[in-house]
Amino acid sequence: MLDQIKKVKKIEGNILSFDFGEKRIGVAIGNSITKSSHPLETINTPKNTERYKLIELLLKTWEPVKLVIGYPLNDDGTLSKMSLLAKKFGMKLGNKYNIPIAMIDERFTSSEADLELKKFEKNFKKRKIVVDQVAAMIILDSFFQNNSNENSNKNFQEVL
Repeated sequence: MLDQIKKVKKIEGNILSFDFGEKRIGVAIGNSITKSSHPLETINTPKNTERYKLIELLLKTWEPVKLVIGYPLNDDGTLSKMSLLAKKFGMKLGNKYNIPIAMIDERFTSSEADLELKKFEKNFKKRKIVVDQVAAMIILDSFFQNNSNENSNKNFQEVL
């Protein structure tokens, strides 16, 4: 019986969200049961080997049941260079760690995050440290909001 329980794939639990960038990756943590989220970390290195070591450590620590990746579309909804890089990033994580991936439209999340942070911190350098984490949190909140709505827009989310 215990073996059967172990074979059942978790569908509820921790979810990690990523705001992918070429220089930095913002990370947020949330929970699919409570639908709560908060900023977690900024991976501040452009070197892929270092990035994936840090991501692997986060995956081992938090044991997420799903990963949510921001999908940076152009203002008009078309794909950009960053869209393709973020999708490649998401596919690599999904394939390497066998964790379900959801791509979420992240247009304007970094701007929204910066506006929110300006309310509390006027210093740009201090805001810059956490803005990507807050953007990842906004992406995760969008994911929770979209998945709790019965009439959710299927184009809003792409599951890899």
